[in-house]
Amino acid sequence: MLPVRIATTLLIGVSVAVMAVAGDAGDPAKPKGGKQPQPPIVKTPANEIIQEFPSNGEMETAWKVEWDTVTGYGLFIKGAWFKKGPTDRWLQVLGDARISELFVPYHRGNPRFWDVSYDFGLCTVTKDDAGPFGKLLRARPGDPPTVVREIRDRGVIYKDEKHTRRGQALVLWACLEAANYRYIMEYGFQDDGAITFRVGSTGRNFGGAEYEPHMHNGLWRVNVNLDGGPDQPANNSVYLVEHVEPLPQAKAKSRTQITPFNGGKEGWADWNAEKFTTVRVVNDKIKTTQRGVDYVLAYDLMPLRMGNARHFAGPKELCTQHDFWVTRNRPKQLVYTEVPNYVKPGEGVMNTDVVLWHSTPAHHEPRLEDGKMPDGAKGSIQGVTHTMWAGFTLRPRNLFAQTPLYPYSR
Repeated sequence: MLPVRIATTLLIGVSVAVMAVAGDAGDPAKPKGGKQPQPPIVKTPANEIIQEFPSNGEMETAWKVEWDTVTGYGLFIKGAWFKKGPTDRWLQVLGDARISELFVPYHRGNPRFWDVSYDFGLCTVTKDDAGPFGKLLRARPGDPPTVVREIRDRGVIYKDEKHTRRGQALVLWACLEAANYRYIMEYGFQDDGAITFRVGSTGRNFGGAEYEPHMHNGLWRVNVNLDGGPDQPANNSVYLVEHVEPLPQAKAKSRTQITPFNGGKEGWADWNAEKFTTVRVVNDKIKTTQRGVDYVLAYDLMPLRMGNARHFAGPKELCTQHDFWVTRNRPKQLVYTEVPNYVKPGEGVMNTDVVLWHSTPAHHEPRLEDGKMPDGAKGSIQGVTHTMWAGFTLRPRNLFAQTPLYPYSR
């Protein structure tokens, strides 16, 4: 049985007015014969987070993130901007980014769940979810908390003869309550400008198929919007980046092959382990100069995957037969199963506003550690299966002119 559809309340921005206090008749600062000038109205987007790094020291880099929640899709990002130094401007990196679908097909052929389309809601989170340092967030006043905000230590980011640096990330996560399963949706905004996207599958294995192998396919829609937005021209282009390793008899050197994605038009591409396939979004209007050479700004989609998921049970599953899709950004196009139709116009994906659609599959071979079955009785599995993660990273290229967060002498 599908869950009852919950009506979605649209988030409305909150305006904060800063009112001046009028002086008395003898106030020398009050202009003669005129009104006291009023400070401008300051508009603060709802659910905006500004996080500086390091979190316990003088600011070096920062993220500004706008987020929201909605039934079905759960937690999504409305926009994200990075500042690479105290005196630098905010540079937009993301527009709308979300899990577009969660597809769970079982080996025997059924069931085949499309968990986003069932309009599940988010779990209420507690202090146990947040841990000792996390904060609980509400999407709207009066709502229960459903999002956790954390600052995480992400380990050693570099080490040389004299220096070691541990990195940090602002992490936003929420958990979709999908019947017997839970999906942890996580976005990590790192101090070096990278962004991690992860989905973790946990909960109880499906009743009656507790030991049936299956997949959890996290299917993402990400509007990479390098320095874009409504007031900026769209200057993003998408490329396929592949490593080419020649055969010994070819007597050729290895090389990196960079080509316009699908010939520069909407379409698809597949991940190849031997080619270390990545997808690159470039804004060639933004350049960083190093030793007199201009390098264009880019972000690389770096897959973190167990393998490739291919499913063939009807036209709805055509979307799973390729690992990367690229379309122009059409804000109303949000449904992953419709991507094969979205690419049919074949419009250009060079110097425009683009969306990356990416599959992050996880293959679940059940094990005894997934729970406990009642002895000699029929019933549902008890216990819980530990979280299994899949995802990818968006990593900056040529954003900095040197190693970021390194103690160079100025």
